[in-house]
Amino acid sequence: MIKTKRYIFLALLIFLTTFNPELPLLKLGFFIIKTVNVSGSKNTDLEKLKKQFSFLVNTSILSVDHKKMNEVILQNEWIHFVNINKKFPSTINVVVVEHEPFVFWKKGNNNLIITKEFTLIEKFNLNNFSNQTQARGNFDIEDLKKLYKALNSNNFDLSNITSFEFLNSERWDLFLKGNKKIMLGRHDYNQQITNLNKLLIQYKDEKFTYIDLRLKNKIFVK
Repeated sequence: MIKTKRYIFLALLIFLTTFNPELPLLKLGFFIIKTVNVSGSKNTDLEKLKKQFSFLVNTSILSVDHKKMNEVILQNEWIHFVNINKKFPSTINVVVVEHEPFVFWKKGNNNLIITKEFTLIEKFNLNNFSNQTQARGNFDIEDLKKLYKALNSNNFDLSNITSFEFLNSERWDLFLKGNKKIMLGRHDYNQQITNLNKLLIQYKDEKFTYIDLRLKNKIFVK
């Protein structure tokens, strides 16, 4: 008997999920959203988000307006995407997933956050990013992106980097914890980071000031 009821409920649910929202059953108030919960925001004002997602109230839980959802996402530069969890019959849980900050970049008079998805964030509380890895210099973001991909693909510990400095359009200097400087040429970042990982293991127990990887055929350690 219990199984039979379960099958009937599942059949009804499948039927309703293909139901036209304009049909009389929904007009009578079935599966209408009454509660919208928003969570997951760290750098976006939660109360603002609650107001923006309030358009969901009194709409059908079976046919969420994704166009309006995308409009809200585009209005908030920190939001990467949102997950929608439906709790039948009348509750929607909106879980916000924000962009993850990569570096703080002071570009001229502008303070910017470059995210790990390489979007630019202009609006943020500076006090919340006082310990964020920094980037300095007038560089092409696509070049930094190539370097980031090389670091990531070689499992380099990004938390060990305190700052990136772009110098004279010729090289990147990476500053590591312990006042160690890594000089990289603007060529084959992947190979340079592969060599760097090997050298950091080799010199793990030794003191050094810098590692110079700018030349393709020579490496200097001091």
